Amino acid sequence: MEAPAIAEDPYFPIYISSDEDDGISFIGPSYNPEAIQIQEAILLSIDSSRAPSAIASSSSPSGPSSAGTSGESAHESPPDRKGKRKLSSEDDPSDSRKRRKRNRFKCTICMEKVQVSEQFLVSHCAHAFCKSCVGRYVAAKVSENVELIGCPDPECAEGFVEIGPCRDIIPQELFDRWSVALCELALGNQKYYCPFKDCSALLIKDNDGTVKIRETECPHCHRLFCARCRVPWHDGIKCKELRKLGDDEKGEVDLMFKKLADKKKWQRCPSCKVYVSRIAGCLLMKCRCKQYFCYHCAAPMKKDLHYCRNCKR
Repeated sequence: MEAPAIAEDPYFPIYISSDEDDGISFIGPSYNPEAIQIQEAILLSIDSSRAPSAIASSSSPSGPSSAGTSGESAHESPPDRKGKRKLSSEDDPSDSRKRRKRNRFKCTICMEKVQVSEQFLVSHCAHAFCKSCVGRYVAAKVSENVELIGCPDPECAEGFVEIGPCRDIIPQELFDRWSVALCELALGNQKYYCPFKDCSALLIKDNDGTVKIRETECPHCHRLFCARCRVPWHDGIKCKELRKLGDDEKGEVDLMFKKLADKKKWQRCPSCKVYVSRIAGCLLMKCRCKQYFCYHCAAPMKKDLHYCRNCKR
C-alpha cells in the first residue's frame, strides 16, 4: 500500500502559545505562500512584538538552526514559551549590589564599611583595619616615642605594624622620626651621641672593641671627646676619677675646675663635695658643713682624733 503523498513532505508545525489559557495548537503542513501569509497574520494577531521575518524563518524548511540566529543578538537570552525574555546576569541590579558588597569591609575600630583598597593589613596576625584608623594609631604611638608598634587590637600579642606601608598614612615628620628610632634600636650598643649639646650627632662605633680608644673627634663638629666616658675630652683627669663625679660635674667648665683643683692639691669634703684649701696645720680638716675629714685622702675623721686610719697619716 502506497503512503499518502503528504507524508513525503517534512512536517513543520507552528506552535502558538496563548497567555489566557496557555493552550497549545498548531497549523498543519503547508508550503503554499498564501497559507504562510495566513499563518503569519495569525501569529501577529497574538503577539504583535514578533517580527514577520522571524515567523517566516521559523516556519521555513531551512532547518531549526536558522530560527536560533535570525532577529536575535548573540548576547541576548532566548525567549520563554510566552515570548518573555529573561534578564542576563549583566542586567541584574542585584549582581552589581553583590559586587559592591564584596569590595567593601568593616573596620573594627571605627565600625565603618570602607573600600577594600583602604584596607591596612597588620603583619603576623589576621587583623585588618582601615588606613585612617591605623594612621591615627601609629601617629599617637610615635609621638609617645614608641619604637615597636604592636597591633591596634589590644588582645593581639603577635601582630605589629611595619613602617613601610605607613609612609602615606602618617605625617612625613613623624615617619622620619620613627625611621631614626628604629635605626637606633637596630644599632644597639654600637651607637652613641656627640657629648656636646649643640651638636648631639648620632655616632656609630666602627671598631670591633679590640682597640681601646679614648680621645676621639666628632666628625660633625670636629671637637674632641672621650670615647670611653662619652663626655668632652677631660685632659689631665683619668677616666676612673671622672666616673666618681656626679652628672652635674662633668661639664666643660667643671672639668677645667677639677683640673685646677688637682694641680693646687685642693681637697673635697666627703659630705657636701665642696673644695677646701689648707693653709696651715695638721691634716684634720673641718668643713663649714661640720664634717671632719682627712685633707690628704678625704676620708671622714673624728674631731678628737688627729690620725687618719685610712692613709695612715
